[in-house]
Amino acid sequence: MSWIIRIGLLLLVLAASGPAQTLPEKVAEPVPVEEPPPDKKQTLSSLLATREGLRKALEEARQKLRNETAETSKKDLQTEIERLEKRRQEVERDFAVMVTGLQSLEDYSINPVSQAPLKLQDELGQFLTPIFSDLRELTRKPREVRALQDELSRLDSQKEQAKRALDEVDKLLADIKASKSPDAGLRTELNETRKRWQTRLGETESRITVVQHQLKELTLSGANFWSELGKQVQRFVFTRGTNIALALLAFLVVLFGLRAAYYYALKLVPVKKYQRLSFSARLLDVVHEGGSLLLAIVSALLVLYARGDWLLGGLALLAVGGLLMTAKSGIGKHLEELQFLLNLGSVREGERVYVNGVPWRVGAIHMFTQLTNVAIGGPGLRLPLAELSKMVSRPSSLDEPWFPCSKRSWILLNGTTLAQVTDITPDQVELRYGGGLKRSLPISDFVKLDVACLAGGFARSVTVGFDFQHQPQALTEIPEKLKADVRAALLESMREEELLDVVVEFQEAAASSLNFLIVAVVAGSQAAHYLSIPRVLQRAALASATRHGWDIPFPQMVVRQAGSSAQS
Repeated sequence: MSWIIRIGLLLLVLAASGPAQTLPEKVAEPVPVEEPPPDKKQTLSSLLATREGLRKALEEARQKLRNETAETSKKDLQTEIERLEKRRQEVERDFAVMVTGLQSLEDYSINPVSQAPLKLQDELGQFLTPIFSDLRELTRKPREVRALQDELSRLDSQKEQAKRALDEVDKLLADIKASKSPDAGLRTELNETRKRWQTRLGETESRITVVQHQLKELTLSGANFWSELGKQVQRFVFTRGTNIALALLAFLVVLFGLRAAYYYALKLVPVKKYQRLSFSARLLDVVHEGGSLLLAIVSALLVLYARGDWLLGGLALLAVGGLLMTAKSGIGKHLEELQFLLNLGSVREGERVYVNGVPWRVGAIHMFTQLTNVAIGGPGLRLPLAELSKMVSRPSSLDEPWFPCSKRSWILLNGTTLAQVTDITPDQVELRYGGGLKRSLPISDFVKLDVACLAGGFARSVTVGFDFQHQPQALTEIPEKLKADVRAALLESMREEELLDVVVEFQEAAASSLNFLIVAVVAGSQAAHYLSIPRVLQRAALASATRHGWDIPFPQMVVRQAGSSAQS
């Protein structure tokens, strides 16, 4: 009864283990074999013996298939034949790998490939294949080592299963042999089972030998991450780096070469000397800018193509394609910018635009446009085309001022406050008041003030009154003498060319005096004395009245009684 129990246990083991080719769960790394591994010659001999055994097994299985009549048995035999054929192909592959030292012979296949119709997806895949192949090359050998180690672990597990199965079969055969009534049919079946498992054990051991040999070859070739990384870096420096340098050199030479040729060619054409260019000249500028950039990119790609560097070439094409797709989304905006570059937009060259309330002259319109103001000076403002496209310009007349005042000029704020402009920048205006007090105002706030510039000249006036007793001289003698005296007094504090005019006229007959208007018109260089000139006029009038005996009355009030008026 013990051998019957052993047979049942054996069947359970076989059912649990399944076919020899079933992948088991991962186990720990195999324990190093104490025996030295066989050499290459012994391994090749073992593979030939295994192949011969598989060939004989295939012949026997095919013979049984021809003689079998039951459909179930035919299916089992067909499955077994397919398994043996697959194993035979694996052994032949292992033999070729051991002989040639190559990891794969797929590239040497001579089977013709049918020509399929071209598909965009397939073409794109073929285009991207070299790129991803180079990217995978960095970890190719470490991944191969890992795959072989996993396979070796699986084969060791299968080997242990085969050994356990053979041990169980041997025990059963020994029990049957020792029994008093041996079962011949059972012993025959057990022998067949032992033969199959022995064959599987031999195949597994042969495959283990091949995998160990491949691991040894990869280890000797330095298949580790850091060595591969070093090789890739070295390859990049000496191959990719050279290709990048040549492509960049071609890009720069073509780009700047075409632009230099265009620059010197335009020197022969007088159109550039005009401040405002014609539409055809602007169109030529735009075409040249875009064409030179396009030809420079094409030349760089051609260099990469000539060098056979599809990785960099593919990445460059992908980058260009991405830029084109990005530009496609904003095609309306780019067309508007193109109108500005052709001087067809809402802002035109040579016209004036207002920024923060300050007028600026539009220079040559490019991606960045320079705005200038002759009154402010300096480099002015540099606006990007996107900001300039939001503005509207208008033509400017020749005598139209660009700012209420200029640097170093004196101004009158709100008609009362005198100040000097010491500095003007695109951001602020610096003012200096009496006594040296300085103050800075934002330029946008300054242009909103009531500003009167005194640089072009100004007039100051006062009114003086004389007594009515001088009425006979009021229209002739007094104006002439008073004018001469006032002029002489003013020339004591300024040059003659700075005193533009002096006017003395009879103004009115007031209640208690004859009033005269004195006006002094002076040049802008005397703007600093704007507040003191009226005092000079008052002093000159008083001195003239004293010299000529003209009485200056004071206001009088006459009070009359009503009764006195009636009696008189």
